[in-house]
Amino acid sequence: MVGDAGTAHARWRQIVEDIGRFDARAGRQVQRALDRHDAPLRVQIAGRGGAVRPALRAAVEAAVAASTLVDTVELDSPDRPEPVLDADVVLLVLAARVHPADLAALVRPADPAALVTRDDERLVVVLDRTEGLEDAGAAFARAAAHVRRPVLTPGSGPAAVVERLGSARRRRDAVLARDLAGIGAGPRARDVIEAALDDLTGSSR
Repeated sequence: MVGDAGTAHARWRQIVEDIGRFDARAGRQVQRALDRHDAPLRVQIAGRGGAVRPALRAAVEAAVAASTLVDTVELDSPDRPEPVLDADVVLLVLAARVHPADLAALVRPADPAALVTRDDERLVVVLDRTEGLEDAGAAFARAAAHVRRPVLTPGSGPAAVVERLGSARRRRDAVLARDLAGIGAGPRARDVIEAALDDLTGSSR
C-alpha cells in the first residue's frame, strides 16, 4: 500500500471489514496474515560472553526504527541452552578471533531456524576487540575466510543492520502477498483480496 503508515493501516482495516462482510472466515484469515506482517521486526545481537559491548547495542538501537525490537543473546553459555537465532536480522559479534561456537551458530544443522552459511539477507557479522592486535587487517581477513562472508567493523554494523531490515520488510510483503493469494473466499470477497494484492505488489516493486 502506498502512503504513510497511518494511511496504510486505515486502508487495510477497511479491506478486512469489506472482506468480512462478504466472507467472515476469509476476513479472519486476512486479519491473521496482517497481524503476522505487522508484528515488530526483531534484531538479535549475538556473541560469546562479553563480546557484545553495550555501546554497540546502543548504536544499533539508535539506528533502527523505534518499533524494532533489539535483543542481546549470548552464545556458548554453560548456564543456558544455545539460543535460536531466528530474528529478522542477526548481528553476530566475533571477539578478535573466530571461535567454534561462532561457527556452530551459523551452521547448526539440527535447528531449522538457525542461520546457515548462505543466509546473507539476515546476517551481519562484525569483528570487535581488535585493539592491541599486531595486524587487525589480517584478523578481519581470517574471520571473513572462516565465516565465508564479509566481516565489518562495529562502527559499520548498525548501518548494515538497517539495510538488512529493509530486506526483511520486503520479505514480509512477499509473505503477505503469498498468504493473501492462498486464501479461499467467495467471489465478492475474492475480488477485494485481488484488489488488495494488486496494491501490495504494485507498491513493493
